[in-house]
Amino acid sequence: MRERRWESRATFKFSEVMSVCLGLRNLGIPVKTGHEEFACYLEEFWVDHLEEIDRLGSWPIDEVTLVEIDDEWAGDFFLLAANHHELYRQRAQGEEYLSIAHAWQVPNPLKIRLHQREAMFWIGFRALHAFVRLRVGPLEVITPGERRGDGHRYDWIAERAAMLCSAIEVLGLPIKVEWGEDVLSVSGGEPAGAVASSWPDAFGPCQIEYTFPDRYELLVPSARFVSELGKRPSTLKTFLSGCPRGVIKEFHELQPTSKLMYRGYIHARLADLSAIIEASGPTGRVIASVSEFQTGRFLGGREDAYAVVAVIGNLSGFKVEIRLNRAPLPEEGMAEWLESLLGIPLVYAPLGMF
Repeated sequence: MRERRWESRATFKFSEVMSVCLGLRNLGIPVKTGHEEFACYLEEFWVDHLEEIDRLGSWPIDEVTLVEIDDEWAGDFFLLAANHHELYRQRAQGEEYLSIAHAWQVPNPLKIRLHQREAMFWIGFRALHAFVRLRVGPLEVITPGERRGDGHRYDWIAERAAMLCSAIEVLGLPIKVEWGEDVLSVSGGEPAGAVASSWPDAFGPCQIEYTFPDRYELLVPSARFVSELGKRPSTLKTFLSGCPRGVIKEFHELQPTSKLMYRGYIHARLADLSAIIEASGPTGRVIASVSEFQTGRFLGGREDAYAVVAVIGNLSGFKVEIRLNRAPLPEEGMAEWLESLLGIPLVYAPLGMF
């Protein structure tokens, strides 16, 4: 789900972050202690070779994913996806996951005003099926339950429906988009296939996914889609999860010039963050959620919102972020209230869709 997000204007030392946590604790907000173990997220850990991942050997790691990135890719998408699928078919043992992401451009005739012109497409493979995924990005974050965009609700929904319908038409898959005055929805027309929607905001899903048990069936539609709507050249991202290191090396041979980025969930203490950053330097970034609470306890009579406070760190220092599933106050009052709550200056910084 899209979230409202603010982050600290300044970069802090770890001791200063602990002072922010202490301030929240003094307000009665539950905050993880420095010696409490939990799962924190590591991303942007660029490596030249897979053995560099061993620098994180001091901590248990879950949901390991390696991302291969080609910044200026303009090759044959059918050949790329087919070669990856063939190797996946030969090597998969059950839990492996592979997907390839490629940017696409919303057609000019649609005259998009409320969404980003660049969107994302995936083809992916799991043990029992393949999937294709379409994601579009609103220019403004208006989360479920918020009323700020209601004056233009029809425009939001109509524009998003047009974007998704144009993409589905090129894919040629049995996906149906339905919309009216309230919200957009999607459904499938093929018994063997399944359609799911996700990443909702106030106007419906920003992402739809179509799965089909025969993995070969989606190769041609995907190649056609990238050929007709794909941005060229594009930043191509291939995601590999659950694969042994030897198998990852085989996949990397299919894209030998791609850069390698590692990410995953590390079980560690808050007090370990500096050591994790050092081990994953110079590029690694750690995100650790330290507190979750309802805003209603501080804003009596206002609509309640769910808040998450996290610490973000890299070699340059630490920042504090706070994410909310909706804004409980009018827009002009949010930053001031959050700053008074955390005790630090903040800036509104919504996360990107991609």
